[in-house]
Amino acid sequence: MKVAFVFFALLAALTLATAQEATDPAFEPPMSQPGSDSQVRWNGTLGMVIMNGKVYQQFGLRPDIPFGKFGVGLDLTFRFDADGNFKKDEWNTGRAYVEKIYYVRYGQPGDPFYARAGALDNVTLGYGMIMRRYSNTIQYPEVKRIGFYTEGGVDGYSWQAMLNSVSELDQPGLMAARLSYDTGLQGLTVGATVAHDGNQFAGLTDKDHDGVPDRLDLFPNRNDFRIRDQLLSSFHNDTTTRDYLIDNGFLPDFRKAPVSYNDIKESVTEFGADAGFPLVKGSKFSVWTYAQIAKIARHGWGWSFPGARMQVGPLTLSGEYRQYGKEFRGEFFNFTYELERAQLQGDSLFITKEKALNNLGSAKGFFGDALISIQTFGYLYGWYEDMHGAQYHDGKTLYGELGVTPPQVTRMQKLTGYYMQPNVHTLLNRVTEGTIYGAKLYFALARNVSLVYDHRITYYNGQNHRTVRVETMVSF
Repeated sequence: MKVAFVFFALLAALTLATAQEATDPAFEPPMSQPGSDSQVRWNGTLGMVIMNGKVYQQFGLRPDIPFGKFGVGLDLTFRFDADGNFKKDEWNTGRAYVEKIYYVRYGQPGDPFYARAGALDNVTLGYGMIMRRYSNTIQYPEVKRIGFYTEGGVDGYSWQAMLNSVSELDQPGLMAARLSYDTGLQGLTVGATVAHDGNQFAGLTDKDHDGVPDRLDLFPNRNDFRIRDQLLSSFHNDTTTRDYLIDNGFLPDFRKAPVSYNDIKESVTEFGADAGFPLVKGSKFSVWTYAQIAKIARHGWGWSFPGARMQVGPLTLSGEYRQYGKEFRGEFFNFTYELERAQLQGDSLFITKEKALNNLGSAKGFFGDALISIQTFGYLYGWYEDMHGAQYHDGKTLYGELGVTPPQVTRMQKLTGYYMQPNVHTLLNRVTEGTIYGAKLYFALARNVSLVYDHRITYYNGQNHRTVRVETMVSF
């Protein structure tokens, strides 16, 4: 309760924060708010990035190219290692070229029809109990996903739909949709949502696609099973030499067959319904009340009521009372879902996010979120869940995001920071699975020229993954 009080007191105190989209912690898009005119907009970058512990120098062009209501955002980045060798694996396949498309869009959010293919930075369906702020760019640029999102409405009906990655269509990957209808009864709107991940193990990182996750991969960029068969054959009559080379670090230990996830597949499905009713409707002040219910297939139910959302000028607040049955979690498909989707325990056991629901007890508690924004100063956004139950020990989740635009008398143009820790007993006590945090600093060097420092830490599969980017960005 203390954390919740401090969190919302801070939100209420910062009434001078700014109106803009929440920062994308994974990548600075070619253009944060694409326009509808015919002007091509460019960002050029030159600098350094640390990916998976390795330093690369990089040069990139990031244009937003409009075609009427259409628009294309590209990420044309060239990277070189410390020896000057070009990072070919980002350019040597057809898929790699497709991944240079950061997004393709039609229209703008809020239009009767809007669609976007590529990077999905912030997808929330309905009131968010099933999917809240999902991002397929959480591991960018180490892992690139080409997703799809659409929204729109006609004759009282509205829809949202998403797909996390076209490369997972054969699984299928994570896909979700919501349909809502304005009943015409004083603004009463009802909706239904369904989300399905056809194979949670597709979330394991495996750059050489041999079925062995990168963390266990004995031969990166090569098929472990093929190389192992060749080595076993080569040392078939000389196990003494084989053991000597392995024990002294000249070869990885290929004596034991590597663990593959290719032969296992686990899906998860969640569905639910919601209803919302406006108590006060206005451009500067509005209040909505709502209720929602959801079920994870083969597991439990969860619901929230009462729920309320209020908007007062630049401040938006919402809160709801929640109750979960056994084996249920809210926001199952959240900001860090791609990190939690499938994990490794030790060197042989795969654990999916769904499996973590087993033996989870019932819980009661609350959820709240807040956004405060003012055009010229900055913004602050966050959400917090606190659930309690006899067999529900990891019921706290915190997400916070801050963006500040200092006065123009300084060279600092913008400061953004973010932090998320999901499903823990005690917040901020230690780094846990799915934790992500980082910051970006923008310094003005000259007109249209900025120095960007971007530092991000993601924690998954029991390891810290650090990405650092320092570069000069030119807009023209």
